[in-house]
Amino acid sequence: MWRYGLALLVVLAVVIGLGRWLGQHRAERQAGQAPVTTPDNSDYYLEDATLYQLDKNGDLAYRAHTVQALHFPNEAARASDITVRYFQGQETPWHIKAKHGRVPAGAKDLYLYDGIDAKHPQTDGETLHVVTDHAWIRPDADQIDTDAHVTASRPGEQIEGDGMRADLAADTVTLLNNVQARYAR
Repeated sequence: MWRYGLALLVVLAVVIGLGRWLGQHRAERQAGQAPVTTPDNSDYYLEDATLYQLDKNGDLAYRAHTVQALHFPNEAARASDITVRYFQGQETPWHIKAKHGRVPAGAKDLYLYDGIDAKHPQTDGETLHVVTDHAWIRPDADQIDTDAHVTASRPGEQIEGDGMRADLAADTVTLLNNVQARYAR
């Protein structure tokens, strides 16, 4: 009987010691960590994330990498420092960088803003370089468009204008208003 009592005391001592150690360890961990909250009333967020957008057929339309992506209860999303590789219907993908991006509630379109730098390698080996302030990527329409001022350049030519529509299926870029072109040899 005294053996059971001794065993019970040993078990009780181990449980009390383990409880104290766990409590102290937990307090030390929590002292070094701030409480976790989501930014700007988002319901969740991702850091250093890669997002994949599929088209209506389930094929990859674009892949976007972002430093931080916020998701909101109304199904809207916002991203910062975003890089998009647009594949849909392209022999060579578009590479598009922007400081910020967002997807409105209930939409698939991606709105990029605060400085857009886009590059599209051409089949002839040259690269089309497009710079603008903001633009929409519309996977269902297979297009990129903007109403902002745009500078599009390739080796030996630079075209500027207000507004642009890039028909990605036809692989064409059209500047819409106040278009000026410069050619160099």
